[in-house]
Amino acid sequence: MNDLQTKANGLKTVNPATDAKANGRSENTKVDAKALILETTADKRIKNLENFQKLCTRHNYLKRKSDNLNSYLISRDGLKETLTIECAEGEDFEISNNAIIGAILELCQNKLFDLLEKSEKEVLEYTI
Repeated sequence: MNDLQTKANGLKTVNPATDAKANGRSENTKVDAKALILETTADKRIKNLENFQKLCTRHNYLKRKSDNLNSYLISRDGLKETLTIECAEGEDFEISNNAIIGAILELCQNKLFDLLEKSEKEVLEYTI
């Protein structure tokens, strides 16, 4: 016969998966967990802290800009709005069409939201 047990009526039974013989190891077997080894020095941690502070500064800046944009969107009435775009050389371009301004503001809001979401993820995942 083989290793399976045979009942009186001739049916064979299989050891349950929780049985020590079925798994091929005893219940007393311990899994060796390796300690997490962080190869770091004081200088590296200080540098990481400086980088983390820069991430936080950028995140706070984006948050302030998002709050400013949301405040503007709430207060706008859609009448007599003007958007001015100016370059470093002093040339400017003015838009007064409410539909175009609304589309530009929506684009700005979406892009700012994406940047803020990315920044928040970076802050949360950063290891000092």
